[in-house]
Amino acid sequence: MDVRINIFNERVKIPIELIEACGGDELIARIFYNRGYKDPETVKIMLNDEYYKPTLPSEFPGMERAVKRILKAIDSKELICIYGDYDVDGVTSTVTLVECLKNYTESVIYHVPDRFTEGYGMNEEVVKSLYEKGVSLIITCDCGISNVNEINLAKELKMDVILTDHHSIPDETPDAYVILNPKLLEEGHRARNISGCAMAYFLCLAVLKEKGEEYIGDRFLDLLAMSLIADVVSLNGENRYLLKKSLPALINTKRVGLSELFEIASKSGSIDNEEDIAFQIAPRINAAGRMETAKLPVELLLCKNKDLAKEMAEKIDILNSERKRIQQKIIDEAIEMVETQKKNKTVLVLYGEFWHHGIVGIAAGRICELYKKPAILLSIKDDGSTIVGSARSIEEINIYELIKECSGKLLKFGGHSQAAGLSLKKENLEDFVREIEIAAEKRYFIKDTIIANVDAELFFEEISEELLTRLQSAGPYGEGFSPPEFYSSNIRVVSDRKTEKNHHIMVVEDENNIRISAVKWFGEDESLEGKVFDITYKVGINTYRGSNNIQLTIGHMVESPGVRKLLFEGNIIDERKTGLNTLLLKYKDAQIFYEGLKSLCPIDGSVDRFNIKPKKDVVFLSPPANTAIFREVVALANPENIIINFTLPPDYSFKGFLMNFLGIIKYTIKNKGGREYIEVFSKKLCVEEGVIKASLKYLRAKGIINYILSEDHSKVFVFQGRGEGKNTNIVFVEKSLKNALLEKNAYKDFILNMDKEKFKEYLK
Repeated sequence: MDVRINIFNERVKIPIELIEACGGDELIARIFYNRGYKDPETVKIMLNDEYYKPTLPSEFPGMERAVKRILKAIDSKELICIYGDYDVDGVTSTVTLVECLKNYTESVIYHVPDRFTEGYGMNEEVVKSLYEKGVSLIITCDCGISNVNEINLAKELKMDVILTDHHSIPDETPDAYVILNPKLLEEGHRARNISGCAMAYFLCLAVLKEKGEEYIGDRFLDLLAMSLIADVVSLNGENRYLLKKSLPALINTKRVGLSELFEIASKSGSIDNEEDIAFQIAPRINAAGRMETAKLPVELLLCKNKDLAKEMAEKIDILNSERKRIQQKIIDEAIEMVETQKKNKTVLVLYGEFWHHGIVGIAAGRICELYKKPAILLSIKDDGSTIVGSARSIEEINIYELIKECSGKLLKFGGHSQAAGLSLKKENLEDFVREIEIAAEKRYFIKDTIIANVDAELFFEEISEELLTRLQSAGPYGEGFSPPEFYSSNIRVVSDRKTEKNHHIMVVEDENNIRISAVKWFGEDESLEGKVFDITYKVGINTYRGSNNIQLTIGHMVESPGVRKLLFEGNIIDERKTGLNTLLLKYKDAQIFYEGLKSLCPIDGSVDRFNIKPKKDVVFLSPPANTAIFREVVALANPENIIINFTLPPDYSFKGFLMNFLGIIKYTIKNKGGREYIEVFSKKLCVEEGVIKASLKYLRAKGIINYILSEDHSKVFVFQGRGEGKNTNIVFVEKSLKNALLEKNAYKDFILNMDKEKFKEYLK
């Protein structure tokens, strides 16, 4: 598809009153204006919490009645059950209520449903089992508003139900003891769209107030923030206020289980912002409910024992890796179906008999994103006769209305314009597929042009930490308040290093020769190096492997004509025969590049590919692992002088390399729980990731170690063990590793002995 870049409201003059509300910052005012926030007073309140009037628990209809019933249950030592859900919002809601009530009674249990045997919401068999356990009060969270029959059953069994939920109110509501739901507030109320956990949080605040201990509510702020991010609620009104208030508590959580999950999930040792939560933490918690049981993350978040929490966090991480593996398999099979059978269809309806129906929704989202068309992925339940599925759609097509139009033979369906779920009998599958494909063809025309809206045009000289601070001050960003995107023209890709997943790690340069690192996720197969583009992007900080540099995350790239320039036009200074001490005296102000074992490098201030900075003089103590990394380092440093010394080359001999690797593995097992990124091993041994994987295979085949790779092969969990031993063709594995190391030795000899004059050609 063609891409047309559109600067949103480019010709609109931002009102001076709105700019003043943003402290005189016109760019920030434009960001608010582009998102529909044009009233200066509203924007002033959004930027300054001191002007905001927070919602009180008492504003929710039914709150007083709910609190009185809970206090009665506490005083009477009744058995209370918290009935939650299996996603992040349900898990955090459950933990919030359990922890709050356990301050006053031990008679609290919880139940989170099994996605596969119970489905979403309450279940009559579970209600009966709770009665048999002696439960007299059920408090639902993030569910219940549609469970008319289940709550009637509870009432018949003399159990009261306090229903807390945040989903839309149906035509028929359950006959609960009391219903707490923000949708019962008047239209336009600032808290009408809070998450399920936020509703539970307000109930807890009301209970704590009656006990004179409102301060305890701060203990639940980390859970609240996680629900607001993961449940993708619109970030305005109360949600915005609550997230700004609670996000620091989440980033700096003292919760043992969450800290252990952060440690495992984090790339840099810490989780820094809402995007990290959305992409690193929330999927792991959801994975447990999708793959096994949501009881695991509930127990993790309630856990006070560090060792036990670590064990549970590791299990969740493994489930998430398995989820990603299965997800990718579904996506690959779905792509093949589209390419061979469905490419010309307006809506992509795909059926895989053995697809995991806890994961088809995520896979549908990826197919929708890939083909820019609505995708409905279907699979069969264990009963062999019921088909279930999930749909995801593009902005132009209301998938809920489309499914509704073709719902004659569906068992049930629900959702909204961008996402929906459905079920039907297997014998009706072909008719449904045919009907919805025809309806989509008649109703919709998918344009061949993508309109990429951006907030403003930026020049690279404007991109700085100061700009980033300004942008962050307007946050938090998320649903209903998307992160700002920008546009720059005639941007040249100076260097482009592709990963196994076709992520492009780049250095880009504008017409004034200002260079910035950039990344494009899931790009094309071909290299972009040397080409010129108009680009759209977000501005952020790359904290990967301890780096702290500004990085652009590129969205769209529209190729434009441009003149290819040289990567490096400075001087090559040959110091390969100069001793280290003399070299350091001669180039006191130079930046020293070194990748390899730190124990072999006597210089404390050396840099690697992740933290190199622009510098006039760069000394290479070690040769980079390959040409792509060499070019990337030079592109980032943009030096006038490259000083080649190579005093500390890597050891690529078979014996020496393996001894060094075993030393690193031993350190990793002892100090990092056996978990490390493959790229870190690559940097320490100055080889490609493929060589590291070949070495791991060899050591496992020899029975020295065992290991598990993450689904995307970026991380490894290595541990002592017998490995595969005799079950593996050791001769073949050993030969593969030796051949790889022979190639590395050949590259090293080539670099160490290259004529000085040829280096410039090498770095063109």
